[in-house]
Amino acid sequence: MAKQNQMSPEELRYNYLGFEYEPGKLKEFWASDDEKKKFVDKIRARLGKNRTIERDFSVVNANQINKADRIIISIASIFLLLSFFLPYYNFEAFGSSISGSPISYFMNLGYVSNFVAWGGLVVKLVFVLSILMILISPAVGVLNLIALNTGLTKPNYFARLKSVGRLNIITLLLYLFLFVLVSLGHANPFGSLGIEALGENLSLGSLLGICSFSMWLSIGAHFLGSLPAMEL
Repeated sequence: MAKQNQMSPEELRYNYLGFEYEPGKLKEFWASDDEKKKFVDKIRARLGKNRTIERDFSVVNANQINKADRIIISIASIFLLLSFFLPYYNFEAFGSSISGSPISYFMNLGYVSNFVAWGGLVVKLVFVLSILMILISPAVGVLNLIALNTGLTKPNYFARLKSVGRLNIITLLLYLFLFVLVSLGHANPFGSLGIEALGENLSLGSLLGICSFSMWLSIGAHFLGSLPAMEL
């Protein structure tokens, strides 16, 4: 307290603005844009033009996205890339076990689309969403990796992280929309096609029965990727 009492009003302005010294609604810190520019130019001249004027450690950003968070979310983003090659569906049909990755799913789109063409609107929407989700996840994974690990010293680093985090939230909302559509239930145009897990009707149970861990891994990875949008 003795040290604080010795501070000049100008020192208090820099250290306690908005708290003990100026409680309530904050006023504009800089007297003018010219004053702000003069201060920023002075700091950049001392540190170099490519250096950010933000501190390497700031209480504002502390405990939000640190190095450990970047590593964990980066690993999750790599799994989003790998999800394109991991098992996406797995079911029993005519006594045989059938599984495949999103790549094999795309290779059989012709067959699946012929089946879907005879279905109702819900079946068609689920089909379109399934393709969309497969393509979105690797793309968002790449954006996560770029946003997390580039431009760490740039002033807009956290703003970019938040923007990319919102893409992960949008993806999770699309998954939620997919689950809601499936939960409505709809008769399959040709029954179960010998796939016991699919059943006679499209339902949440049939989705859970035929989808493999690739989709659930993607959902978990997108959740981790959404944390910057929720924390920053």
